[in-house]
Amino acid sequence: MNLFRPVPLIGALALATSCSGTMQGMIRGSGQPVQFSYEQGMDSDTLTANIDGEAFLGKAVMRGATTTVGTGFVTAFAAGASGFGTATLFGASYTGDFVAVLLGTRGSSLNCQLQYADSSGFTTSGGVGVCQHSDGRVIDIVW
Repeated sequence: MNLFRPVPLIGALALATSCSGTMQGMIRGSGQPVQFSYEQGMDSDTLTANIDGEAFLGKAVMRGATTTVGTGFVTAFAAGASGFGTATLFGASYTGDFVAVLLGTRGSSLNCQLQYADSSGFTTSGGVGVCQHSDGRVIDIVW
């Protein structure tokens, strides 16, 4: 379980900007290459691909993330005085498990299961996945 940690200002600015890149795919059986492109967002990633002249566009979202909130008791010591109080604590757990649906311009679709290398969902860290085309073809993906 990854607990929420404060993000330095530079890290927060990096999170606020989007990153983009490519994913390499291959259709099982035929070996036909398929290149996916991604743009990382705050809540989801935007994915695109082109298969046999059909353009696909869709979103990838995290599956299985949880957030917890609790109250903890604290003791504070400052300037020779002490006191007791409570504090609200936040925690989060990430799986790196993403699902995606891409819709094609000719009525086809791709249903994808992606496992990001970074469990908190930084697409640029790489990962692996598999997509199933609505016609039954399977595409293995690495990035």
